[in-house]
Amino acid sequence: MVSTLLLLILVAYLARWVLTGTGARTDHQLEAQHTAELARLREEVDQLTAQVVRLQDEQAFTMRLLTEGDARPSAQIPPGGEAPPTPNTTTEMP
Repeated sequence: MVSTLLLLILVAYLARWVLTGTGARTDHQLEAQHTAELARLREEVDQLTAQVVRLQDEQAFTMRLLTEGDARPSAQIPPGGEAPPTPNTTTEMP
């Protein structure tokens, strides 16, 4: 008798849960807050994506400069074994 009563209560509870639905209890204000939060998060992700792309471009540019810098001829000492004189004033600098 007790087990039948418990079974009926369980069936009644499940029937109520199915009839009302799991999403029927949501609040519209809560949904609006979630929508606004999702929109804000999407904007943040878009901004982060733009920053990552910018950093990738900067890294590619820096790597290109570094590889091209290695290909440049190095300064050589002029014939005669002496280095050119070091300028002492700003007017002597090229």
